[in-house]
Amino acid sequence: MSELNDGVEVAFTGERLHVGSALFGVDLARHRAAYAYAATLAGGARVLDLGCGSGYGASELSEASGSLIAVDRVRPDAGSRRGAAQFLRADIGGLPLQPKSFDLVVSFQVIEHLEDPAPYVAAMAELVRPDGVALITTPNILTSDRVNPFHVHEYESAELASTLVPHFSNVEMRGIGMTPPVRAYNDARLARIRSIMRLDVLGLHRRLPRSVIDWAFGTLAKVVRRGIAQDDGMPEVSERDFPIAAPADDDIDLLAVCRAPIARN
Repeated sequence: MSELNDGVEVAFTGERLHVGSALFGVDLARHRAAYAYAATLAGGARVLDLGCGSGYGASELSEASGSLIAVDRVRPDAGSRRGAAQFLRADIGGLPLQPKSFDLVVSFQVIEHLEDPAPYVAAMAELVRPDGVALITTPNILTSDRVNPFHVHEYESAELASTLVPHFSNVEMRGIGMTPPVRAYNDARLARIRSIMRLDVLGLHRRLPRSVIDWAFGTLAKVVRRGIAQDDGMPEVSERDFPIAAPADDDIDLLAVCRAPIARN
């Protein structure tokens, strides 16, 4: 299985999600929950999606916003460009965007990929208006599989908050939970991953060449989900199966609602 980007096949890594992927339908619903929450704040707003991935979330969020710019280092899927979102290829260190020009800045499932999150969070604080909102999601390390090679650092709720408060005066931590069908699926997924990882007694998943590690992770992601589909069936879920509420240890994701950006000296 490969990913398609502008008609060009690239190696599947299990990290970028694409609309229509039956094996990753639960993952898509999980990520869409954050975009659905963002949509409640986006009416008439100028929105920035920082790290938009394949672009499906940005495209859907653009329907609720006044305007939306989506940024990533790679091109979005062709289907995502059919919406109202404007896509921009750029790195965080060279964004051609005006400071304090967005009512809402969202960045979902990005911060865990960064060795030093400070420049990224500072850029968000600089781009959002003083009365605007920034939303950040990331996996909850307490429920994570902890084997994703693309994740440099995963967070607990309090640690994420402490990372953000130097840049925002008001940080409200929330959690993205799971309904029973999703929790049962996630438990089955984690059990299968742990069963496979127990076979790696030499810790090769940390020592092999990076290209092999990335390929193995993508393959593992498909094998695990195919096994669940065959044995138990994939649950039919939507973003409503990932309720957002006060943070709890068993949430699947963390959600930070950041206000009152602190100006740089």
